[in-house]
Amino acid sequence: MNLLATAKAVRNLTGKTLGRQLREAIALRLGKQRIGISEYFEYGIWDPKLTAEQRAAFISWRTSAELDRRFNSDHARVLANDKLINYIILDSLGFPFPRPLATYSVSGRRIAKETLLKSRGDVFQYLQTAPYPLFVKPISAGYGRGAAGLAGFDGEQVRLLDGNRVEFDKFFAPFDFLPFQGMLFQECAESHPAIRELTGSAAICCIRMICIVARCETLVHTAFFKIVTGHNMLDNFSHGDYGNLLAALDTERGVITHAIRRMGPQGAIDRHPDTGKSLIGFEIPLWSEAIALAKEASRHFPGLGIQNWDVAITPQGPLLIELNTESELAVPQAISHRGLMDARLVEALQILEAERQAIFEAMRLGWHSK
Repeated sequence: MNLLATAKAVRNLTGKTLGRQLREAIALRLGKQRIGISEYFEYGIWDPKLTAEQRAAFISWRTSAELDRRFNSDHARVLANDKLINYIILDSLGFPFPRPLATYSVSGRRIAKETLLKSRGDVFQYLQTAPYPLFVKPISAGYGRGAAGLAGFDGEQVRLLDGNRVEFDKFFAPFDFLPFQGMLFQECAESHPAIRELTGSAAICCIRMICIVARCETLVHTAFFKIVTGHNMLDNFSHGDYGNLLAALDTERGVITHAIRRMGPQGAIDRHPDTGKSLIGFEIPLWSEAIALAKEASRHFPGLGIQNWDVAITPQGPLLIELNTESELAVPQAISHRGLMDARLVEALQILEAERQAIFEAMRLGWHSK
């Protein structure tokens, strides 16, 4: 971000002087939440409609990382970040998720009865007769890295759903990237007709639900909609670099309240750039069912107090795409210029902290202390 150009844009938009912006940004940087200067602009904290109390509710990426470290146990992260383990749990409990078609794993791991691929040759042969279209993603990764929608294979090049072609060797290279731990081929899910009409695309648009799980209850604290544009086959936002959109959702009704095409001033957007359909007021279909599904699934991942679920709405109903930890909780603040640390989150985190301390105390006293 060009901070000077952005500050000038804020001045032109609001009349707030560069000096005042700088004073506010420095005060927030030195404050409890340690908001970065770029975050001051990205999250819209410069908005003159915000009170001092409302500005204090914003959190930084640093605070987001601290919350994740504090309330998600290291030993439990594998339940979310390893997609095979995550899907094995979902499958055993009968939750809906994209059907696995094949798994590439040199160690022979897989979810259920999908085709097992253990070598480069196995992957090459599989792509010759695979049931296209299909989706492929790393077993262990995040932020959409290595994920792609596949439309076909001619023996030399893999054809992607966005129309691009990739040489097989280049396509296969991420499979041997050790941290990815192999790749998972899945059935391609389709967007619900109402969402497809909004976007003009069959590509899945996930709802990110930030869930706080405490006392065996789940609070869906924040939800936002990742909206595809153009020929994109993934809904990644990445600060607007891909052209996709983010939309804030009313968690009670599943209705879009704000939408952005990029972070910072003048990033708001009211209509989808491809279809011209109004974004504000759009109601996510099957919203209550999606909320209920995420809440029910969240109970089965102990040790993860802050869970980030990606849920897709399909013609058959809500689908659990994946569970993530280490997510940037601060990013949704950029959509509606609203701080994440509201009274609901403060109360939920206090409950989580009390549970955490109770566990530590029980371990200190020992099993037979009572």
